[in-house]
Amino acid sequence: MASHVTHNAYGKHGVRISKVRRPRTAPPNKERHEFVEVTADVELQGDFEAAFTQGDNRQVVATDTCKNTLYVLAKDHPLDSIESFGIAVCAHFLGRYDHVAQVEVRLVEQLWDRLGGSDHCFTAAQKMRPTAVVTQHRGADPMVVGGLDRLTIAKTTESGFEDFHRDEFRTLADTSDRVLATEMTASWKYAAAAGFGSARAAIVKAMLKRFTDHYSRSVQETINLMAEAALDACPAVAEITITMPNKHHILANMAPFDRENENEVFVVTDEPFGYITATIARDK
Repeated sequence: MASHVTHNAYGKHGVRISKVRRPRTAPPNKERHEFVEVTADVELQGDFEAAFTQGDNRQVVATDTCKNTLYVLAKDHPLDSIESFGIAVCAHFLGRYDHVAQVEVRLVEQLWDRLGGSDHCFTAAQKMRPTAVVTQHRGADPMVVGGLDRLTIAKTTESGFEDFHRDEFRTLADTSDRVLATEMTASWKYAAAAGFGSARAAIVKAMLKRFTDHYSRSVQETINLMAEAALDACPAVAEITITMPNKHHILANMAPFDRENENEVFVVTDEPFGYITATIARDK
């Protein structure tokens, strides 16, 4: 049978890195430290077809080498933002190996909050995790996508869902007052260079403020409003994708117990759940 390889890629996934940023101006217990934790996936594309078709490994940079490289680069890089670290990783592999044509780095950060004002004690932050994907083709600029995952937010009023399509399969009633809860993910594509740390902070702040300051007629409308707020907050962003699964809080039936449930007690369900996503781009 005749066949050929149409696509190949390989690398190392799930590389967990932590770094303590130390000013080195005092003994360790007298310094004020910063604690960073990142999980990285790195994938290479290029002249590797012979490894697949002939078992010829001479061009293969071992995945263990990829792992070691990430730790070395974490030592040499300040890890001040996951986006800038991803750019450094791409630059290294393209600069070091002529037969590598493309590098993609996916990064997820575990946030640590300072504990009680301590200089060197921390507690794991909320579930929300900063994310980044950096992709660079040889001869081209890196493409940088920032983002976040597992941002859990809710509003207990100022949310409704009314006047939606009616047919014989509809059972859901209109409501002008409901709990809107979601575990949100977002990713935004940079069109220009940015200070990634400050850009992320501005984007998240703008989206959360917009979530709180309007009556939501649907998750769809809220996604669009939050996306527009993010674009307004960061001119370097060209487009943003937001996904907001609707984590249902269903009003518990208190009638059998001779009680009226005035939007106070709810049954929380994990599945099934509504899934709503949209990409909003800046007009050119």
